[in-house]
Amino acid sequence: MPDIKEQRYKRLRKLGKELRIPIPEAFLTLEVFDKDGRLIQRHRQRSHSWTRNAYNALFSNLASANLDDSTFGAGYLSGKDTGGVVVYGVRGAYIASITYESTLAGFRAAAAEDEWGILVGSGENAESFEDYVLQTQITEGTGAGEINYATSEAVDKSYADTTWTHALVRYFNNNTGANRLINEVALVGSYSRFGGGIDAKILLSRDKLASTVTVPDTGQLKVTYNIELTYPS
Repeated sequence: MPDIKEQRYKRLRKLGKELRIPIPEAFLTLEVFDKDGRLIQRHRQRSHSWTRNAYNALFSNLASANLDDSTFGAGYLSGKDTGGVVVYGVRGAYIASITYESTLAGFRAAAAEDEWGILVGSGENAESFEDYVLQTQITEGTGAGEINYATSEAVDKSYADTTWTHALVRYFNNNTGANRLINEVALVGSYSRFGGGIDAKILLSRDKLASTVTVPDTGQLKVTYNIELTYPS
């Protein structure tokens, strides 16, 4: 039976190309490997959970608009960091003072860094447009409820058939002595020069997985975000 929603996405992509309206798309893949490196579970779904933070960033960049409101919510241009603090100032959206592709800013992060980059959690709440933090993040470590965060892989860029694709990859290692249940995944950016000079960790996407991904003890998880944009012909 055809996936009606996926057919609508494909029509939307085609219309965006024809009408010259940018339609960003994202796809999320989780792969679990056992201690011998064998693939034991694979989960893939469309990532469709860009948050208000992401929309405000997009509008700020397209319209050259400052994020200068001290209130966060409908009708305001501002951000909310993962600590729940509204961040704003007389500058545009989510700026990094260094390259976005280092492990000091953007979506890439160094080993053991669990404040930004691709982050995982066990929360089961549905996605919300107002999400600014994972419901229940799984933090760095080898204790109960933890997991080891590896260094984010270098961004893999490709361009084919008028579509740019950037693949963001991060590995996680479970050395806790128990299974780790993954129910939510997020993209959190680190921005070292937000508005009035405030360091900020901004969640731009949070996806509730359609089914739980289980990482066994001594197992490894690979998370891949493919972010795509199709250009006009």
